[in-house]
Amino acid sequence: MKQQINLPKPLFAPHGKRAVLLLHAYSGSSNDVRMMSRYIESADYTVYSPNFSGHGTLDPLDILTQDKEAWWQDTTAALAFLKEQGYTQIAVFGLSMGGIYAMHALELQDPAIVGGGLFCSPIFPENNHVFENFMLYAKQVMTLAELPSATIEQKLAEFEPLAEKQLAAIQETAQRASTQLSEIKVPVFLAQAGQDKMIDPTNVFKTAQALKNSRYTLQWYPESTHVITVGKDRRQLQQDVLSFLNALPWNEEKE
Repeated sequence: MKQQINLPKPLFAPHGKRAVLLLHAYSGSSNDVRMMSRYIESADYTVYSPNFSGHGTLDPLDILTQDKEAWWQDTTAALAFLKEQGYTQIAVFGLSMGGIYAMHALELQDPAIVGGGLFCSPIFPENNHVFENFMLYAKQVMTLAELPSATIEQKLAEFEPLAEKQLAAIQETAQRASTQLSEIKVPVFLAQAGQDKMIDPTNVFKTAQALKNSRYTLQWYPESTHVITVGKDRRQLQQDVLSFLNALPWNEEKE
């Protein structure tokens, strides 16, 4: 008998008038930011943590058949959802790939977005180990789905060129975001794990330097690895994000 597997679901927790959108990482899910979501929710913020298209399933091909434009549409759809629910003041954050889309959202100068930022996101193109991590993820997921070993190896070989092409497209999205960072006028929160083996941790300093027209907060977490939202420093990160949120210009008096 196969084990019962609970797939990650989007999280929407309506509370106060202040809304926070949290975007997860490539090959991740809303579970990446679930602890962060619950912490922020407990401080009377409305929190929305959707799943990017193709993510949160037991078939890695679901991710590989999506593209960068679909994930940008997911981001804008999430913002539209919050606005439809009546939220006119929104902060947008993302982990890794989610942070790339969060920063691009900040660059739009949408009057509803009052601030936001990223957690361990490679905004500037660089050599990284995301491909290797995806292939490991794919193997783990198919093993969890109890596929035969021969089938897993065959599928991994099929996934390789698809993953390489997709990751190159994500880097193009990051490149576009990196050239428009000076367009951001709202406050920005930058978090980076010191033990990040997935991307170059020093990338965050390039991002900070490019924020010419916004006030930014840069926090370094020396003991954490790439998925910082569930790592050793997660509680400190949660506190730092909440402090940043509390200091944003929410402008409730306009509501």
